Amino acid sequence: MSYSKGVCQHCGGHIAFPSEGAGQTISCPHCQWDTVLSVKRAPSVEISGGAASQKRVSIAFGIAAALVAVMGIVVLLFLKQTPPESQPPQQPVAVSTNITPAPPAKPVVEPDPWHGLKAGKISLEKSGDGRVVHAVGTVRNTSDHQRFGVKVELDVLDAQGKKIGSATDYAQMIEPGKEWKFKALVTDRNADSAKIAAIKEQE
Repeated sequence: MSYSKGVCQHCGGHIAFPSEGAGQTISCPHCQWDTVLSVKRAPSVEISGGAASQKRVSIAFGIAAALVAVMGIVVLLFLKQTPPESQPPQQPVAVSTNITPAPPAKPVVEPDPWHGLKAGKISLEKSGDGRVVHAVGTVRNTSDHQRFGVKVELDVLDAQGKKIGSATDYAQMIEPGKEWKFKALVTDRNADSAKIAAIKEQE
């Protein structure tokens, strides 16, 4: 006689019974409840698949695609913000030092037509009644020796700057570094100014 194994429908206890008794109702030896004898079968495993599995796969692919897109945007922004590679420093250009220096500037030499005798500003002075006019000015001896027989010659000018006469004065000697104040008589009444024409020294 062959036996089969089953379980109680109430307590799940294992029940051994003759195979011919399958389908009969008996009192469970464990819980005393009535149960139908049935052969114990291996629990069926439900394999998930179909629409649910496809949905999960689609979600996974969607997430992956979104991540790839975000990474692409980040890379583009990084490339835009990254400054271009700096160019390698240029080698210094060799400068030739064999340059002929410019000659020093020549000092400005003031003209000295009368060899150390320098005339100052000249003005016209009238006497009290205005009838007598003198051309008054100075001559300085800038040399280091005495000057003898110094004669000053003046050009007398009118208001338009035209020469209308001349005047002279004379000094016997001018010491080195000293100044001679001359006073030359002007005879022309239309005289407006005077200027140095020459300064001569007795030879």
